[in-house]
Amino acid sequence: MFRRLTYALLEQRINRAYGDRLAQRGTTAAGVFWRSEASQSARFKALLSLVHKAAPNRPVSLADIGCGYGALRDYIGKDQAYRSISYLGVDINRAMIAACHKKFAHETHLFTCASLPPEPVDFCLFSGTFNLTHCDDPALWEDYIFAKLADCLRFCQSGLVLNLICAPKTEIWKQIFYANRANFVHRAEQQLGRTIAQSTPGVGGDVSFLITAAKD
Repeated sequence: MFRRLTYALLEQRINRAYGDRLAQRGTTAAGVFWRSEASQSARFKALLSLVHKAAPNRPVSLADIGCGYGALRDYIGKDQAYRSISYLGVDINRAMIAACHKKFAHETHLFTCASLPPEPVDFCLFSGTFNLTHCDDPALWEDYIFAKLADCLRFCQSGLVLNLICAPKTEIWKQIFYANRANFVHRAEQQLGRTIAQSTPGVGGDVSFLITAAKD
């Protein structure tokens, strides 16, 4: 119970930070703390390649957890290669979801203010969701990440895809979380399911992970 309360406080801080950033920078890559649209798109491409690797040649449903202003929905919609993906956007920040409803006025049903998918999906995707932190304890933040992944995995038929910035040791520096790649894979396989990792082309230090849901 204490841990869950701690996680809720962490989310409140992050929620406030994203709300302030959106107000300052608007619906842009900078508005969700990305350095550029190019790096944002490179991460999207890497994550979606893992979805296709895990579920080749079939339609899939995907929940974008921490969807922000809907940049991934835009990205998917502009490329015919992703036409078989059924998209849902989820974010805890009401201002972000309001921005999505304004931008995608004919698809407001696709966006929900929540921390979990509104219905079962094949995959949950987390693009940059865990990079920014207002926590100074890397072990606590990693525990929070795994708690959120486990919560979302209950809604997934196939698995989870996410990216993290990786470094030789797990640490937090200037409010950015850095994971140790090998340690993260080991813990994910112990707690969640078979895990593979691949470096994101063109984005230094960024690693995409596919965690496969265990079948009953």
